[in-house]
Amino acid sequence: MYAATHRFNGLRFRRTAARTCPALAASAMLATAAPLRAVQPPPDSSGYVPIDGGARLHYAIYVGGVDTVIVPGGMLLAKHLAPLREEFTLVFYDPRGRGRSDWIGDRRRLTMADEVRDLETVRRELRIGRAALIGFSYLGLVTALYAAEHPDQVTRLAQLSPMAPDELTDSRYAPPERRRRSDAAATRFARLRAAAADTADPVAECRRWYEAYTPLYVGDEADASLLTTEFCADTNETPTRMLWRTSQTVRSLGQHWDVSRRAGAIRAPTLVIQGDSDLIASPDGARRWAELIPDARLIMLSGVGHLTYLESADRVIPALTRFFNGEWPPEAMRIRSGR
Repeated sequence: MYAATHRFNGLRFRRTAARTCPALAASAMLATAAPLRAVQPPPDSSGYVPIDGGARLHYAIYVGGVDTVIVPGGMLLAKHLAPLREEFTLVFYDPRGRGRSDWIGDRRRLTMADEVRDLETVRRELRIGRAALIGFSYLGLVTALYAAEHPDQVTRLAQLSPMAPDELTDSRYAPPERRRRSDAAATRFARLRAAAADTADPVAECRRWYEAYTPLYVGDEADASLLTTEFCADTNETPTRMLWRTSQTVRSLGQHWDVSRRAGAIRAPTLVIQGDSDLIASPDGARRWAELIPDARLIMLSGVGHLTYLESADRVIPALTRFFNGEWPPEAMRIRSGR
């Protein structure tokens, strides 16, 4: 056995791991050759960070290497990005009104500006110095805005299936396949509800919704089975709350929002990872981020939808690992502006 001791936020954590003999290592390699469902390990530390209005954000820390990566959206991502803890210390937190963070029902306190301030609050309260960031979906916009406002605090930025940097790019993306799958999901959800014995159970209702709608979020509909719904146990993740809360944050941007100029202020090297079959976030939005951010590169995954970290984990995790270790993944492309 060998042991490593790490300090984080003034606390000491001890991690141990067994040295593996060659035969066991070979067996492990064969076992992981087949796709496996991610298993979420217990965090080394967890708790709550206070924010404005007396509310709290839930966080979980996985102590690994010296470099720290902050990831908003822990309720969805902690399980799937856990392999990164082998080389980095991961700090996940649930945004306000999501996961195990406190619910906020006042739409005036659910703005994009609030989200950016919350990220800084987490960094400051947990006494983190400079850190890398991962932002998924609309949180890709949040982390980009934070990196623009706090350039001295961000070492590297990774955006996974990010929300576009401007309303025009976002609104003009309307692939016919999205309408087809959305209509099919609504029909499927209605059928599941009609067959349910109790539609008042929020956990069961959450699982029914994801069973119906997950095919909309993946490139290959067969990959919908990869998503598990442990997060449905959190009341904030029921579809009604989750959809309402997210819509309030997006609406706070205004009718014709455009943060393109702010993207130019991002100094951190930025890796954008996008699926070309994403029906939720426009692939053109990912290209725009890669054009606008001075030191950015793009990985476009063929046939992959919105859940890049789930559908293509065998490419996303190694790419992130290499990127956070200071190197560009070989498949990452520079994008020249076409505007």
